[in-house]
Amino acid sequence: MSNFASADKERLSKLLGEELEIYGQIKKLTDKQAELLAKDDIDAVNGSLDKRAELIEKIKGLHQDSEPLMQSYVSFAAGGKNDDSGIENLREQIRAAIEICMKLNNENIDGMKGKTEEHTKKIDEQSAKRKGIGGYVQSVPNTPEVFDKKT
Repeated sequence: MSNFASADKERLSKLLGEELEIYGQIKKLTDKQAELLAKDDIDAVNGSLDKRAELIEKIKGLHQDSEPLMQSYVSFAAGGKNDDSGIENLREQIRAAIEICMKLNNENIDGMKGKTEEHTKKIDEQSAKRKGIGGYVQSVPNTPEVFDKKT
């Protein structure tokens, strides 16, 4: 049967706490993205997406550190010797934070799709106007003879 030492519990709790904190930062960024989308500040949205990618990389690093500890913990807990609900509480908080972040992110994705459609429509309208102007310009000869000929 596995042994899950007190130092391992403390280390795993610390890593899970850091992960939960990062998910809090991701949630704040995701909320900010919604505000920026509403203001149509696409450059700022892109900047916040870059920051979010950095935070996700930090989480990946934490997972590399915590994976061996988590495997030991799961084996230990499966043996019926789970006397500490602190780790389970952190894991549940992380699951809840992930769900919230995913929900908000999906709402932002829908908002971005709407903005994309809106901007595509504007571009298409501008293109149609330019084509109309281009057709008019092509129908009027642009040669000196038109202006120099005496009628």
